Amino acid sequence: MKKMILTLLVPVFISCQPTSKEENTATTLESTESPQIEYPELLQKALDAHGGLEKWNSYNSLQYQLSSTLGEEKTETQLIDLKSRKVLIKGDSFKLGMDGEQVWVSPNKEAFGTMSARFYHNLIFYFFSIPYVLADPGIQYKDLGTVTLDSTSYRALKVSYNEGVGDADDDFYIAHFNPETFRMEMLLYTVTYFSGEKHENYNALKYDWQQVNGLWLPSGFTGYKYTDGVIGDVRYQSEFTNVILSEEKPDQSLFDMPANSEIDSLKTD
Repeated sequence: MKKMILTLLVPVFISCQPTSKEENTATTLESTESPQIEYPELLQKALDAHGGLEKWNSYNSLQYQLSSTLGEEKTETQLIDLKSRKVLIKGDSFKLGMDGEQVWVSPNKEAFGTMSARFYHNLIFYFFSIPYVLADPGIQYKDLGTVTLDSTSYRALKVSYNEGVGDADDDFYIAHFNPETFRMEMLLYTVTYFSGEKHENYNALKYDWQQVNGLWLPSGFTGYKYTDGVIGDVRYQSEFTNVILSEEKPDQSLFDMPANSEIDSLKTD
């Protein structure tokens, strides 16, 4: 899940790379990041249905309040610089940040809990920002056509990552779009951050949506177990309120590591 957990993981990127014309029918889409970028037709329809990549790229910061049962019941505020992907997460007893190079926790990792801070720092943001972040660089696409999941028909797009992209480049995502509205309703994702081994043992997320500044963004999503095409028991639930998109660039000092902090380094093999 570059990803949630949870058992997920999320990569960190910023706008998209041309996809192979042998694998996908692609169309040209204007972007604020690049003058001409090619995306699969299905992804372009989904981006347009969610409000448009150009509009998403016009914003510099995103903030929301998260209430989640992931791991343990908690409430926190997350602020993201949408261009640099720096992150600041504030909970009741901790601050967690990504300053562009390092992931830090204040006053220490113990205050954050047992989950890896490095794994978590952009996990929620990535799931929250799909499908827009599926236009990031270093992504490969495969249009799976029409598929049936939980007795419902969807248009499905499989996503994988080039080597070295994000902290878990072996992850897979399969976005399931409503075939009429092209808004995403279900997401399947794998988690390879901890094992480092590519696999296709998926978890599932079901999305609910709200409109903010003309963009469709999640009001919440529910994580489910998933086995052999069957949606199983609920694993966790997340709700998003007080969502703010701003054209103003966030104060960069907010992401600086405080003196009383611990660094959570990348995992080692």
